[in-house]
Amino acid sequence: MATFSVTCPHCHALLDIDPDARVVAGSKPVEKPKSTVTLDERVRQLSQEKQAAEAKADEALRAERSGAALREEKFRKLLEGAAKGPATRPIKDIDLD
Repeated sequence: MATFSVTCPHCHALLDIDPDARVVAGSKPVEKPKSTVTLDERVRQLSQEKQAAEAKADEALRAERSGAALREEKFRKLLEGAAKGPATRPIKDIDLD
């Protein structure tokens, strides 16, 4: 019987199978496309990626600082409110009976 070809699900190579012997008779690896990017273009891309990463880090740092300032402001307001009035015990539903 003749061999038949199947594609490997793992590496996507083309495998020639001999059904009588139940073995792989041959294989052809997948040809990977060659990169058309030059070294100068890749260096430029890497510098752009680095700038974008730095911009994201700066934005995250600004957000954290502004969030900390906002939390500090809220805490200060609550602290002032607590200092003005006496501490009272909260009323529970069971106390209303």
